[in-house]
Parts: sequence; C-alpha cells; structure tokens
Amino acid sequence: MRLSTIVAKDMLRRKRKVLPAALGVAVGIMTVIATLTVAHAGGERLNGQLEKYGPNLSVLPSTGSLDMSLGGLSLGSVTVGDNYISGTVLPRIQEIADGAIRAEMGITEPGLIATVAPRLYVPTVADGVPVTAAGIAPIEERAIRSWWRVSDGRYLESDDELLAGAFAASTLGFRPGEQLTLGSHEFTVVGVLEESGSNDDYLLFAPLGTVQGVFEKEGLVSTVDVRALCTACPVEMIADSLSGSIPGIHAVAVRQIAQAEMAMQERIGRLMMSLAAVTLIVGLFGVANAMSAMVAERTRDIGIMRAVGASRRQIVALFLQEAVVLGFLGGVGGYLAGLVLASVLGPLMFDGMAVAPVVLYLPLALGLAVAISTLAALRPALVASNMRVADALRT
Repeated sequence: MRLSTIVAKDMLRRKRKVLPAALGVAVGIMTVIATLTVAHAGGERLNGQLEKYGPNLSVLPSTGSLDMSLGGLSLGSVTVGDNYISGTVLPRIQEIADGAIRAEMGITEPGLIATVAPRLYVPTVADGVPVTAAGIAPIEERAIRSWWRVSDGRYLESDDELLAGAFAASTLGFRPGEQLTLGSHEFTVVGVLEESGSNDDYLLFAPLGTVQGVFEKEGLVSTVDVRALCTACPVEMIADSLSGSIPGIHAVAVRQIAQAEMAMQERIGRLMMSLAAVTLIVGLFGVANAMSAMVAERTRDIGIMRAVGASRRQIVALFLQEAVVLGFLGGVGGYLAGLVLASVLGPLMFDGMAVAPVVLYLPLALGLAVAISTLAALRPALVASNMRVADALRT
C-alpha cells in the first residue's frame, strides 16, 4: 500500500483531530492574507489618487522673504524674487524630467515621457466682479487633470474660447455661448467644468498664448505642473534636479503631501503583521501538539509498520505527508477566510473602499501554511521513527 493511501485513510479516520490543527494554521494564514490584501488595496488606492488627482510635481517661482528694519524699528518683510517663470525654461524642464525617468525606468524609446503643463494666473475683472483668469495649454492641462469633466458645453478648441470653473460660472451667471470681456479681449464661453472641490472651481480658463497677449505677459508663466504618468517615477529626484539646474524656480514633489497618510498606513500594516506573526506561532504550536498526540495514539500502528519492514525514512515521510496535507487544508481555508476578513476591514479602514482579492497571495498562503505544518511535525515524526519495535508492540 502506498504511503499516500495510508495518509489519506488515516486522516479521514481521525478528521475530528485533524480539523482543529488545520484550523489553527488557517487562523494564522487568514490574518496574514487579510493584512496583505488590505495593505495592497490601500496602497493601490493611494497611488490611484496620486495618479488621478494632480501632477507628480509643481514648479513655482523661487521667491523669498526679506525682513526690513530702520534702526531698531521693524518695517515688516517684503517678497524678494520674481513672481513669474520664464517660458524659455519649459524645454529644459521637459528635458530634465524625461532624462530622469529614462535613467530610473530603463526607457530607451525616443519621444516625450513627462507631461509639462504651464499656467499663468492673472487677476482681472469680469462684469464688475473680480476674477482670476488662468492661461493654460489645453491639451497638456487635460492630460494632467484627468478628473476634469465638462458639465455644460465642451472643452477649449480655439484661442478665443473660455472655460469656466463651477463656482465662477454660477457667480457670474453665464452659460456656454455667451460673450465675456476680459481685459480688452472678448471671449466666448464654451463650457463649464463640474465642481471638483479645488481652486479650479473659481477660475476662468483660456489658452495660454491668448492670456499672455491680452495681459502683456508674453513669455511668462506662474506655475508649471509636471506629471510623469507612473507611480514608480523618481519625482523627488526630478524635483531636486530641476531646483538645482534651473535658476529662479523651486520644484516640489506632490507625492510628499501623501507621506503622512502613507506612514500611518505602514504603521497599521506593521501592527497587523505583528498580530499575524503571533497567530502563526500559536498555530505552529497547535500543529505540533496535534502531531505529537497522533504519534502517541499510533504507537502500536508504528510498531506494526516497523515490524513488517517500514524504514525510519518511511515513518518520517508518513507524518510529513500528513503535515503537508494539513497545511494545504489550512492554507486554502486561511486564504478564503482572509479574503472575507479583508472585505470587512477594508471599508472600515479606508472609507468604504472595496477590496479585491489578490490571486498571487494564494501560493504564498499555501507555501506558508505547508512550511509551518511541516516544521511543527518534524520533531514528532523523528520521535516516531526512532521508536523501537518491541516498545511499540508492547504498548
């Protein structure tokens, strides 16, 4: 009779004692899988938000504050530096960003990689109401702000068209098709953006070249947004390179804004993994106790097997095969239970976020469960193999 047949029949006969041991392994695996699945979903959500809701870094004019005093009297402070960025640095910003991404990601194909979107902010008056006009590059701007939706009308297509933020449109009371004069230029309102909860709701958008010409700001921009279009791109390195290579600008990696949330998520993940490790250790001792009990109960069977010619290696293989089956059962059960637990914990931890199963964690669950079961069964298996035939039969 093959060892696998003996293992299957014996485990079915002792299922009331096998199942609690498998349950101990399953609980540990469940905790690990739930922790990893929730952490994976949280990371995906955070990276998705960073990809969707803004550029990877923003380039601003490099300004500073200078304290003014006369004798011992403080006269306050003044801002030192330009409030605008020269448009001549845009190709250099594109070159540095693309070069850093190619070096980090191993990209060899030619062509532009990063999206560079300049903006020019100009305070003005529309129908007697103070507003801020924003000159944009329509194609690049829409590529960066992928969440923009036009609720009424359409997007910008020509130089004399204007796109309004939700709050600006409601305050000024105009709709697509109406004419609006900014400075000395007449624009046609072609669309209104959906409310986004950002500063864009309060702005009036027009093509960059038109705004520069109307308000005599040729060749100037206020900010430059850069989006690398990849979560693994070295945005901090790009920001340092831009700040150090181009005078008069200061680049800030937007990803730094999410560091606090990411750090909190990592701390929660470490805590949950510590609990999972403790649970796995408890499961290991549970399997060890169960296997020791099986050895004690089957002393006579072991003696008979040795008497009819079974080797010590076969006795060890018998118990280790039982441990592998037990670990497999615990791994499958733990993986499924972990997905259920993750589906409950995910929405509680991340404001209703749905948690999707990660199939790649199934081999991890099975491997970890089988390793724990095998390790726990090793000593009882060696004890069984070293048992003398006469002592076993006498028992």
